[in-house]
Formats: sequence, structure tokens, C-alpha cells
Amino acid sequence: PQPNKVRVTHIADLPMKGLRRLTLAARAPLHPRVRGLAKLSRASPPLPLAARGPCRGARGFFSRTLLRAEEKANEEAKAEEETKGPEKELTETEKLQKQIDELKAEVEAEKEKANDFKDRFTRSLAEMENLRQRTARDTQNAKKYAAQGFAKDVLEVADNLARACEAVPADLLEGDSAIPQLKGLHEGVVMTEKSLVGMLEKNSITKIKALGEPFDPNVHEGMFEYEDPDKEPGVVGQVIQEGWLLHDRVIRPARVGTVKPPASS
Repeated sequence: PQPNKVRVTHIADLPMKGLRRLTLAARAPLHPRVRGLAKLSRASPPLPLAARGPCRGARGFFSRTLLRAEEKANEEAKAEEETKGPEKELTETEKLQKQIDELKAEVEAEKEKANDFKDRFTRSLAEMENLRQRTARDTQNAKKYAAQGFAKDVLEVADNLARACEAVPADLLEGDSAIPQLKGLHEGVVMTEKSLVGMLEKNSITKIKALGEPFDPNVHEGMFEYEDPDKEPGVVGQVIQEGWLLHDRVIRPARVGTVKPPASS
């Protein structure tokens, strides 16, 4: 600071206590107005602004100056709040929008997970349903065709009984040359063969119709072909061994001979 000059802040910016703390330069006389304000401040404590009425002199000037400064500060603060209010509100809106976007992203992620779990669950249900149907079908087939091995063994017995019945000449069963004992034995074998066939049919084991039927590779096994002008070509003319079915499954195809077309001249 320069000598012989007072270093004073503007009086409108000084509170009451600030007047007591004025620092002066060396041997600088006080300004008359400042001296009067200092005396007033030492004489009585400062009053609140609401209790200060209109007065004259330095004290009234100082009160009005402080009141204007306070009002100005309030107006500036209010204006600043009004100016910053929309910005804060906009910032809050942006925060809310950001939270909404984050929640939407989380919801979409959860939807994707839910769809993935739903797809897996649907596939699992489909696989379990297929497994259940396949197991039920296998169980039904196992019950239905359980006697297949036994039927194949019994068919050999039925074939032997049929061969035994066909092996006896007809003249030995009828006429003057008939042998009563052989006739009785033949009748017993025939009855046994019929009883066995009836038992097989009762258990859904039936013969395959072959003689006179068109050749079917699914149930017939062709052994040879021959010409026969009395029969149509492609039909079964001879049966070498009977075929059998267990329900709708072929357990033994019929071995047959089929009629072929006559050779061209």
C-alpha cells in the first residue's frame, strides 16, 4: 500500500464487524464517515435488518446499504436457482431416461433368457414325449411279439405233422386194401395237426395264403419258376413250405414256385 492512503473496502461490502477490523496505513487519518461508523459500531451492537427502521446518518446509510446488498444477493441467488432449475430438472430427466433404458435392456435380456428356457423346456417336453411314445411302442411290441421265438419252434412240429399226414397213400386209408390200424393212426395225426394249428391261430399265429395268390415278395419267397398254361403268369402255382404270420409280422415267409410267362416262339 502507498503511504498516507487509507486501505478501505467499499462500505457496501462491509458488515458491522468488518468496520472494527479496518486496517489503515501508517499515520493515515480516518475518513470522517468511516470514523462515525466505527464509533456507532462500538457504541451499540448491530441490530437485525428487520428491526432496523429508517434512520438518518451513517448508521441509517449503512443499514440501507446492507439491506440492498442482501436483497441483491437474494435476487441473484433466486435468479441463479431459476436458471439452474431447468438444467437440474433436465439432468434428472436424463437420469430417469437412462435408468429406463437400462431397465428396458435388462427386460430384453431377461426376455431372451426366458425364450431360451422356454425353447429348451419345449424341446425337453418333445423329447420326453417321443421317448414315452417309443417306450410304450417298444413295450407293446415286446408283449405283442413275445411268442415269436416259441412260435418258430412250434412251426417245425406243425410242418412235421402235415408231412406225416400227406405221406400216407389214400388207397391205404380207403377201399379193400385199407389198413384199419394205419387209418386210425392217420386220423389221430390229422386231429393233432388240426389242434396245433387251432392253438396257433388262437395266439394270432396264422398261415399265409399263397396258393393261387399273386406273388408278394413281402410274404413269399420264390424258389423257382415254371410254365403252366392253365394258370396266369406271376401267381403262386406251388407251395413248398407254408408261411406264417404273428399278428402283422412275418415270422416265416412262404416258400413257393411261381408261374412264368410262356416262352415266345
